Amino acid sequence: MRELLPLTISSSISAKPSVLLTPEFEKFTFIQPLNSDFILAQTIYSLLHKHFKIETLEAGKFKLNQVNYLLAKEHEGIVNVDNWIDCLWTSKRKFNHLLNPDKLFVMYLVNLFFPVFGETKKLLLPGKKDRFVVDAYPILTNKEGIYFKTIDLNQLGITQFEFKSLFAYLRDDLPQILDDFSVLHHDNLYKDLKYQVSLYPSIRNKYWNELKKCFEPDFKTFAFAEVENYLLKL
Repeated sequence: MRELLPLTISSSISAKPSVLLTPEFEKFTFIQPLNSDFILAQTIYSLLHKHFKIETLEAGKFKLNQVNYLLAKEHEGIVNVDNWIDCLWTSKRKFNHLLNPDKLFVMYLVNLFFPVFGETKKLLLPGKKDRFVVDAYPILTNKEGIYFKTIDLNQLGITQFEFKSLFAYLRDDLPQILDDFSVLHHDNLYKDLKYQVSLYPSIRNKYWNELKKCFEPDFKTFAFAEVENYLLKL
């Protein structure tokens, strides 16, 4: 996580810090104070997305009034996918303007196979080719940290017509995308996550008790069956 150096900091009307501007004129929004629970959740979140080759927005940290804060980089014109699915890919031409629609599918696979965060914001970053990214930080259902709760693809929202229309363009590629995901879902990922959790002795037991459930054979069988059934119905 990048240590930020401010050019200036603006405040909201409630007198709380809202935006930090760097000397390079990058804008970062204050998200929340950092504590060990959130730092470990952030570490797991970042490791998972990096492992499965998903781009995340940049996170930074800054100490203000003796409190360390997490900040997220702002981007002009960025779109929350969940709020705009009805107008993002209504034609093959619009689909062809997407740089990495396959990565959006992988984002949902991460949500399905690692259901320990309350929400993962999926965003569309505009450019010559619009590309999908995830937000810089996780949203936690349980304020004390991660919490495992099985979720299906219907609850994730991709059984909606708009998403099925998008992924139908990738119908021939999706089985290979799932195979590639499966190859990366290996013992080394298990070990890497366990190691990161072990660095926080005071909370490692409660974190690992939740995270290890993602690797249980029965759960993985359920998750793969969910995806295979979804592909059959596209």
